[in-house]
Amino acid sequence: MNSKVTGIIVVGVLAASLGGMLLFLEKTGGNDSSSSAAESSSTEVINKKESKKTQIVDRSVEQVTSVKVENKFDTFEMVRNTTGKTTWLIDALDGVAASLTDENSLADCAATLKSFDTVEENAEDLSKYGFDEPTSKFTVTFEDGESRTFIVGDMLPGSDRYYYLHEEGSNTVYEVLTTYLQYMCQSKEDFVTKVLIAQPGQDSYPDYGTLTVKRKDQDYKVVIKNDDKDEGGAVSAQIMTEPVYGYLNISNSTEYTHGMWGLTASTAAVIKPGKDDIKKYGLDDPYATVTLKGDGYDYKLTIGDSINAVDENGNELTAIDSYYCMLEGVEGLDCIFIIKAEELPWVTKTPENILSSLMTFNYIKDVGEVKITKGDSVDDIIVTYDTEAEDVKDAQMNGKSLDVPSFKTFYEFLLTCPTSELCFDEPADSKSIMKIEVIRHDGGGDTLEFFEDTGRRYIVKLNGVPSYRIESKWADQFEKNITALEKGEKIGESY
Repeated sequence: MNSKVTGIIVVGVLAASLGGMLLFLEKTGGNDSSSSAAESSSTEVINKKESKKTQIVDRSVEQVTSVKVENKFDTFEMVRNTTGKTTWLIDALDGVAASLTDENSLADCAATLKSFDTVEENAEDLSKYGFDEPTSKFTVTFEDGESRTFIVGDMLPGSDRYYYLHEEGSNTVYEVLTTYLQYMCQSKEDFVTKVLIAQPGQDSYPDYGTLTVKRKDQDYKVVIKNDDKDEGGAVSAQIMTEPVYGYLNISNSTEYTHGMWGLTASTAAVIKPGKDDIKKYGLDDPYATVTLKGDGYDYKLTIGDSINAVDENGNELTAIDSYYCMLEGVEGLDCIFIIKAEELPWVTKTPENILSSLMTFNYIKDVGEVKITKGDSVDDIIVTYDTEAEDVKDAQMNGKSLDVPSFKTFYEFLLTCPTSELCFDEPADSKSIMKIEVIRHDGGGDTLEFFEDTGRRYIVKLNGVPSYRIESKWADQFEKNITALEKGEKIGESY
């Protein structure tokens, strides 16, 4: 596993069909208890004291060669694939990747269809059950050549769990649980795979490459890469290099840095979209684009128009529920997808949300010198670290020995220089008020320069680049701490 991912907690996305889960419960020993409430409810609805269950079709999924579906959304046929790598083929998907779970569930439901009750035998008027304008019609064909066609009518009055059903050529009307019929009532788009990028196993994450996020409401891009100097700890294994150089909070940044892996859609909206479709859903002028490039992968997620949430009555709310999206870099996903907003941290999170509170982060064991320049005054602190004891052995400022615990507290305060507000403005006065240089033994490190802004605030250049705006009270306290460190007094830890 890539060492840069070690310690990162990545929440995997379990992509499973709800209908498939219900079907599993229906077909196992858990059925009797799990369906009892639904069956009782249905019994009340149709005012019957006991039900008459019937195994309408008693085959196995392995015997199914095709299922043809005709409903108000679509007409499509799923056939068993005897030559290719996939188990099933749905020609209407035109090569777009399908969910094997949903395909198998469609075949299984058709092969093992059973009723909860018989509503009427030898019905004279099938139209009263909605069969004149059916919800769906499906034909299942088996390897021995037998074909059976069924008509799905209305839902039972007052129920959303049962449909009326009869077999073509028969006037017997059954009551069937929606679990068995939901796949026959879906469009072809519902069979498109929902998992857009597979979630790697704990030990199979690829080396982290470069994540780039561009948003219409931001005049900068966010770029995140691996931190080659990372040694673990409270910050992420990745760093932000644009719009500022910064260390990431491991708790707040994981879904931002690793959210492309395991990316899952709610559904496919358009298969093989054309230019008009792309424009219609705002993907020609997207709200955001997210790219993740590395060794062996190159993903581009385009995020278009938003979809507002609705209440239980179908009224549109102001909250955003989902976005129209397209993904490049994975074969067989030429679709416009609908993806929930919570799956897209890049549309809500800003750099401030994912940065750690550390403007500079250099382990004290690596620090050889801290130089502070204020006007013509220079305070130079030389640090000696005992590698065997794994602790600071000595610290001297301007040749004078310092109290080591006080220096460590002083350095900890230096690391708290706040990162809560980004600022890319060049300061009006080019002369810095104070400069802090943290110099490591290997020659690397960071330089913080403070410039006058307005309203008791300073602009901070990190390594020569305008990056942050802070309240001047932090710098005021830091200056007091320089004096306190020199005099052996208590170091202030708040500001």
